[in-house]
Amino acid sequence: MINLYVISDSTGETANQLANAIAIQFKQANFSRKRFSNIVEAEQVEKILGPIDRNNSENKTIVLMTVVAEAVVEKIKSYENENLLVVDLLLRPITEMENFLGVKADRQIGLMRDLDNSYFDKIEAIEFAMNFDDGKNPKGFLEADIVLLGVSRTSKTPLSVYLANKSYKVANLPLVPEIAIPKEIYEVERKRIIGLIINPEKLNEIRNQRLVTLGLSPQSSYASDERIQEELKYAKDLYEELCCTVIDVSSSTIEETAARVIEQIEN
Repeated sequence: MINLYVISDSTGETANQLANAIAIQFKQANFSRKRFSNIVEAEQVEKILGPIDRNNSENKTIVLMTVVAEAVVEKIKSYENENLLVVDLLLRPITEMENFLGVKADRQIGLMRDLDNSYFDKIEAIEFAMNFDDGKNPKGFLEADIVLLGVSRTSKTPLSVYLANKSYKVANLPLVPEIAIPKEIYEVERKRIIGLIINPEKLNEIRNQRLVTLGLSPQSSYASDERIQEELKYAKDLYEELCCTVIDVSSSTIEETAARVIEQIEN
């Protein structure tokens, strides 16, 4: 049995994945693995490695570490002998990149944790956008960072997903004159509400393309000039009532519209 200790100054996910990739190459070895996360003090190292009998050749230990604080690294290395091997998984890649780039690495603890947190925030925002798309659940309007309003085919859903990828929680509501506005909309801070508008000709073109894609008649009232004018007037009247920011998406890409939304929310 070989002790395999995985020591990290952060969550330990990076070190553990590397340990998996390395250990699988030694199928003949029988590893007993232990994982230690958030090791940032020399005293913590003492508690982990101090009890190991390093004079027993029958009790070999391998330490795989992803630690950047030099004091902690040196403490771990001080336990190395013929029965305890220390492998620094970061030292060589960082050193070689420093030499190649001609700059020093930051060597800050927890940078990967910050990246992990950012990733999970993004996933949570994407799930939020899916759960509260098309007004599925009115309570989402009160929890959202951004609430998008707009008639059909004003890019509410793709815009919601794009903003979610930037970690904003977005709920959207399609505006239909015959359907009452949920009371929750009137409870949302006005700054967080964005009304999307589009010129009638562009909307007519988009809706006709949609009908063709669905194999439906372009003569449908959905794309008629009268219906489009009615819906757009309804939307404009609502935006005026709410005193919310209005963004014209007639000639804007999703990226351009998103930038304008973020500017409004952040300022």
